[in-house]
Amino acid sequence: MAAKKSSSSLIYAIVLIVVGILLCIGGAGAASNLLSIMVTIMGVIWIAFGILDIFGKDIVSGIVLLLLGILLVAFSWTVAWVAVLVLGILILANAIMNLVQKHGNIFANIFALVVGILILLAACGNHLSWEFANIFFYVSGALLIVDGVLALIRK
Repeated sequence: MAAKKSSSSLIYAIVLIVVGILLCIGGAGAASNLLSIMVTIMGVIWIAFGILDIFGKDIVSGIVLLLLGILLVAFSWTVAWVAVLVLGILILANAIMNLVQKHGNIFANIFALVVGILILLAACGNHLSWEFANIFFYVSGALLIVDGVLALIRK
């Protein structure tokens, strides 16, 4: 069980770093395509973790991850903002739970909290200016990279 947790943490950290780099490179100009691709990748990862959880006898968690992953993959291209809203809520909820339970690195949890808030703001703010959108993606990308590096360190 510890090996599964360790490999999941490593995959999580790598995904954060890769997504952060893509956000920093893409900026707002490639935001919609990048967003749909990221949501699809996240859905595929959740499907994989769901299957692993089901085989690892954590059936409830596995089914939830599997269903959420399927929804993300199925609707990422047409309704990306809903997927982003769900993603922001999940990141925010996870960060709050980790802060309340004093689990993990406090700086990584604070970064995750900020990223969750920024994602929610982007999902809810349909009329963002182009300059703010660029700044948002660069800051979000940098925060995800830092969060990924901190997740690697605490592994």
